[in-house]
Amino acid sequence: MLRPAMTAVMLVMALAACDDGGGGLAAGGPLAAGGVAGVAANTLPQSGQGNSGGVLAVSGSAPAAGVEATMSYNAAGRGSGANVIFHNGPMAEVSITCTQAGGGAGVPECDVSNAGSAYLVSELSGVHSYTGAFAVNGYGAGEGQDGFASIHASPEGRGFVQLPGEAVGYTGQFQSGGSLRTGGKRFSGRATGSVVMEADFASGAISAQFSGTLRDDATSLTTPLAAGFEGAVIDPNGRFFNTEDTSFAYGGQQAWGELDGAFYGPNAEEAAGTFGFGNDLGGMSGVMIGCSEYNPVNCVAPSPRF
Repeated sequence: MLRPAMTAVMLVMALAACDDGGGGLAAGGPLAAGGVAGVAANTLPQSGQGNSGGVLAVSGSAPAAGVEATMSYNAAGRGSGANVIFHNGPMAEVSITCTQAGGGAGVPECDVSNAGSAYLVSELSGVHSYTGAFAVNGYGAGEGQDGFASIHASPEGRGFVQLPGEAVGYTGQFQSGGSLRTGGKRFSGRATGSVVMEADFASGAISAQFSGTLRDDATSLTTPLAAGFEGAVIDPNGRFFNTEDTSFAYGGQQAWGELDGAFYGPNAEEAAGTFGFGNDLGGMSGVMIGCSEYNPVNCVAPSPRF
């Protein structure tokens, strides 16, 4: 069984397995003129509970986008934890129930079916969207795989989101596991900080800048962390993801990456997503949420703050 303190180490091993970036999801493309057939222009179906997106990092391989899962809060709401059932890939039919919120100093262990153990490593919650990252051990054939899956979802399951017709900025937070070599030292542990996204709905492109701190698990020392991406695509379903034309940066250098996200709320008030990217300096994989009108009350788990 993988102890909670080892989740970041497992993630770092997965991130280090890829030495170059490149292709992303093949599906989707720039926003089509006129929106979706049978629906008013720029009125797009929201992904909802049955089609959550995400990124999976398996020990010994690089992160890959395309995770699908069903997510809901427990009966007491966002402060009582989440329920997640994975539908595809190596984690298909794995079910996780976390009875307390995560994302703080502790890493809660969760109940799990079709796997040996599971931990809620990171968690962010907006008014309309949710992102969570889970370390899952002992799943798949022979229960011999360990992995790290992050998802974004709409616990409310709203049916439609009205996309703006112009550029909109989103400000919020990110949480991740990661590693970074800087100043002759290797930092490996938990990263947190702010994210600023710019979504140009007219051209169908989105970019982001991450600024935060990485705390080393072994020494508790911290180091500044900067990352970002440019040229990710917003598709006709209100999702966003990387393509071969997306550029990534990590620790001030060019990086490879995987990205999966979507817009949530009646008027696309929130942008939530999951990511995994890095380079020879290290890498990080985790979750993010941003709001178009950010303040500490209306965005990223107003009560309780995860």
